[in-house]
Amino acid sequence: MAWIAGERVILRAWEREDIRARWEADQTADAESQRLGDWHKPPPSLLSREQEWEAEQSEPDASTVSLVIVADGRPVGDITLFQIDPRIRHALIGLSLWRPEDRDHGYGSDAIRALLRWSFGHMNLHRIELAVDATNVRAIHVYEKLGFVHEGRRRQHHFDAGIYHDELTMGLLDVEFWAADGSGPGATRPD
Repeated sequence: MAWIAGERVILRAWEREDIRARWEADQTADAESQRLGDWHKPPPSLLSREQEWEAEQSEPDASTVSLVIVADGRPVGDITLFQIDPRIRHALIGLSLWRPEDRDHGYGSDAIRALLRWSFGHMNLHRIELAVDATNVRAIHVYEKLGFVHEGRRRQHHFDAGIYHDELTMGLLDVEFWAADGSGPGATRPD
């Protein structure tokens, strides 16, 4: 896969310079990004991120597709399809917009929609799920708009800033996506 086109974004493979862009964004992350990200451990150094990327390049993981989100000619985030199981046709999805100024422009929605089209159409997946902090109203709204259905709540799932937070589980089936995407019920899945 060379790239996946959305209406506003391009999803493409990671390049070495993307590692630095992500690392720099992590160093200046706002409080919301820190709280909603994987911040319970210290952020890795640039060198360790580069070494991790090089290891991934030499030993690719077939159960993971990790792409950079490019908007307006620059990397703005990343999106990952992981725990891909082609036998049961299931995967999880995760998204990160690196800087606050890149939120609320539709980049995340477009990136998810593009990856869902590719996942359900090209990979023939049947179900994609995600987990989201119950207080992340912005993300929950996006996921609902894309057709994800609330499936569960993990009460007091993680502890952050002195408070326990719930985590929501949401899922989307291929037929639900194609209906919401405008393909309509009974339409054939694109190849």
